[in-house]
Amino acid sequence: MMNQEKLLKLAEDAVKEEDLSAREIPAIDLYVDQILNLVAEKQKEGSERYYDRQLTKTMINNYSKDGLITPVKGKKYNKEQIVQILTIYTLKNTLSIGEIKRLLNGAYAIEGFSGDDLVVLYDRYLAIKEQNRGYALEILEELQHRSELDVTKEKDMMMTVGALLSLSAFLKDIAQSMIDAEYPEPEPEEVTEEKEKAEKKAEKKAEKEDKKEKEKAEKEKAKKEKKEKKESAEASSEE
Repeated sequence: MMNQEKLLKLAEDAVKEEDLSAREIPAIDLYVDQILNLVAEKQKEGSERYYDRQLTKTMINNYSKDGLITPVKGKKYNKEQIVQILTIYTLKNTLSIGEIKRLLNGAYAIEGFSGDDLVVLYDRYLAIKEQNRGYALEILEELQHRSELDVTKEKDMMMTVGALLSLSAFLKDIAQSMIDAEYPEPEPEEVTEEKEKAEKKAEKKAEKEDKKEKEKAEKEKAKKEKKEKKESAEASSEE
């Protein structure tokens, strides 16, 4: 049975998400695996409910393909790129990738805006987010008080969930409306015949490279199986 004490404990655990701050990022360029390990270790300090929301290599590759991360030179990411990854990662559960891209592009369009500015903004965002953890618990209790909701009653417990979800939806709508007003979606590009040919050529090239990789992997697999079979046969003959 739900009661007020249990509700508050659940709420405190629900908002216990730990984010990697810019100050905790080493002052050297990092490989993808190093970034993933840093984020995973930080998440262990928070609630278990966030453990299944791990940052992955596929996510980072997709962010890069979508143009949300500045081009990477080699295989290492600098601090600015890591903060870009973390910014996308922390916003993606609320905003679409397209909305995040418009938001970041809007920031970089500010005259004189640099990677250092993004780092400062990111840590400031985390500080405000930390304040909002406590604020979220206050809002929960305020919603209950205003609507006279008693979570020991099953119907009121359900209405408390609905009240929280409606508030969350309204706040999300406000944020999205701000993005639409300040950073509207760009007009779709006109596809020229030359551009279409270039895109098809790139697709064919990618398909060809994928085919080569698959063939190479299949050959290596066959070679490995042949070697293992031979070793197994030799071992059997020795017995």
